[in-house]
Amino acid sequence: MAHFVYVDFDPSDFNFVTTIKDDGQDEGGGWQEARAKLKFKSLNIPHKVTSWSCAFTIGMPLRTVLMGRIDPSLAASFSEDVTEEVANRMDYELPPGIFCEKFILAARAAFKSKYKGLGATVTK
Repeated sequence: MAHFVYVDFDPSDFNFVTTIKDDGQDEGGGWQEARAKLKFKSLNIPHKVTSWSCAFTIGMPLRTVLMGRIDPSLAASFSEDVTEEVANRMDYELPPGIFCEKFILAARAAFKSKYKGLGATVTK
């Protein structure tokens, strides 16, 4: 049985909005979040295509000490990068609920290791 995975998210999948304005008083500040619902598909030949979605929220500061200002388009680019990387490593034979839980945990860890000092969060 052959199994195929193709992942191609877009920055527009991550519509970041400011939830806490940056007052400019500290070295970093503010907060922004994007609620995402990414679609996944699994194709196992000769079986049918299975599809499901994972809903989660990505949050990150508007400004950090190490990275400076993080505007919504940069936040969306970071999010696309991390979620595509994680999705390409996932086990698509997992049941959808377990897949989504593991995806969220892996995305959280990937942000911490790939973008040190960003302080991004990934929650259900």
